[in-house]
Amino acid sequence: MVFALLLLGTAAVVAKGFLRPPQPPLRVAFQVCNSVEENRQRFEPLRAYLERKLGRKVIASHVNTFDFVDMAQRGEFDVLQANGYVYINVQAKSRATLLAREVKEETGKDTGGLIVVRNDSPIRSIGDLKGRTMAFGPAFSPGGYITQYYIMVKAGHDPETTLGKYTFLPGAWQHEKVVYSVLHGAVDAGAVKFGDIERMEAEGKVRKADFRVIAESEPVPNCAFFALPHVDETTAGKVREALLRLSPNDFVEVVGERLNVSIRGGIKGYVPASDEEFEVLRRMAKTANLPPYEKF
Repeated sequence: MVFALLLLGTAAVVAKGFLRPPQPPLRVAFQVCNSVEENRQRFEPLRAYLERKLGRKVIASHVNTFDFVDMAQRGEFDVLQANGYVYINVQAKSRATLLAREVKEETGKDTGGLIVVRNDSPIRSIGDLKGRTMAFGPAFSPGGYITQYYIMVKAGHDPETTLGKYTFLPGAWQHEKVVYSVLHGAVDAGAVKFGDIERMEAEGKVRKADFRVIAESEPVPNCAFFALPHVDETTAGKVREALLRLSPNDFVEVVGERLNVSIRGGIKGYVPASDEEFEVLRRMAKTANLPPYEKF
């Protein structure tokens, strides 16, 4: 009888495995900040960490900021990692549930923007930008465009009429290209993200002393993870818990190499997030006439 019960129990477990299909892969989209290759290297440990913690396959894609809204509306992924502006744009078009905010090594849980000039420039204030040239970073970047545009307008200097010319630099590594454009005199001023010049100085690329900050934005939320509406609450909760539990002591193996998840991602960890914290970016996006608030 005992043997028969054991057989029945084993059969039940096997039948349950056959009757319950395996979970489909979780599709996570990471925002491309500098280049696709740099993104893959930076986020592969985090992808592997999530796969281990969730107990299911996690497939990563690396997406340009301009493509997130359309791809989200088509349901091409489940969870997104992107800057705060991408979040409010996707949330307005497709709805989204915040999971956690990134805490960066350089700037903490917030970011923001600076307007910088060369240290030997005669430009001392936003008003001095009249008729000058300026380079912005990515157009959908809070730290590379939105915050700088906003502080100029709020100071009474519409970039469209104040600046003689402004440009968005093409290609990869746009944030660093702005710094170099200012340093080498290609433009009079540049829109630089919080912490970028300090990081580049630490990497031996530039000297902070060669630049002067003429304007600084208020802090805005850093990048965040959020889930699309088709993701069930259980899955969203597990992803949130995995992110919030990430510590500097978490390592994963990637192609035979043991890597620290936090160090490779340039993060200290994740903290809880609420939609209200992103109202500051909604206000700035409206001022900059950006989707979904554009008037023309």
